[in-house]
Amino acid sequence: MTEPTFRYARQADTPALVSLIERAYRSPETAGSWVSEAHLLTGPRTSNEEISNLIGREDSRFLIADIDGRITGCCLLQGLNPEPASAPATPCAPKVTSLNAAYFGMFAIEPNTHGAGLGKLVIAEAELRVQDLWGANQMVMTVISVRTALIAWYERRGYRVTGATLPFPFSETSGETTRDFHLVEMRKDLA
Repeated sequence: MTEPTFRYARQADTPALVSLIERAYRSPETAGSWVSEAHLLTGPRTSNEEISNLIGREDSRFLIADIDGRITGCCLLQGLNPEPASAPATPCAPKVTSLNAAYFGMFAIEPNTHGAGLGKLVIAEAELRVQDLWGANQMVMTVISVRTALIAWYERRGYRVTGATLPFPFSETSGETTRDFHLVEMRKDLA
């Protein structure tokens, strides 16, 4: 695999990002594989409007991996408001630094490149970028609870399931085949 170059998305990248995200999450190309959620959701994963709005936000960046001038991977990075330290400093315990987390989502890799290590490179670059952008000391994400192979992949990258859960945002267009799942939070401390 040729090494990717990384950059942040521009508005002109919107259609290519939407296409990549749709193929990666719900297309026939990935159906039946551990990276797909097509067996759970058949509606659109995103839209031009959503991606364009996210690109335009001050607290968001789409990190793009380009190989030979083609977008082959992406992820959404969002700076989150710092959380205060959990305990005040005492003479016996130093002050705990506040948690400054960044959100990681819409992670997509070109389906025909799976297994070549691109996903590992994109997530590693994302972890560096959020530290530079927002001084993040933790990355947070949510994953569909029944996607156990994906959760295991993130665990091998140092992420841990926190026990926090969120309801899945079902909508009129999500096209769910079942509603027997929710979102689980995963976090990783960054160096």
